[in-house]
Amino acid sequence: MFERWTDVVMGVVLAIGVAYVAYEVDRRQKKLREIFYVLEGEDRAIFDQLEEMVRTGEITPDHRPAT
Repeated sequence: MFERWTDVVMGVVLAIGVAYVAYEVDRRQKKLREIFYVLEGEDRAIFDQLEEMVRTGEITPDHRPAT
């Protein structure tokens, strides 16, 4: 009986540990996405179209010095 009880406790502790690790990974990914915004979806499509227009010569990039 005692071995069964410890197995249950260890299983619960292990499950809590795995859940915590998954939570931490998700939290850190969200934090990194907020810091380093990566173009996705519609924004990415617009960026790709602008890059193509520059490459074909339809538009030219602005070369003003940064202020």
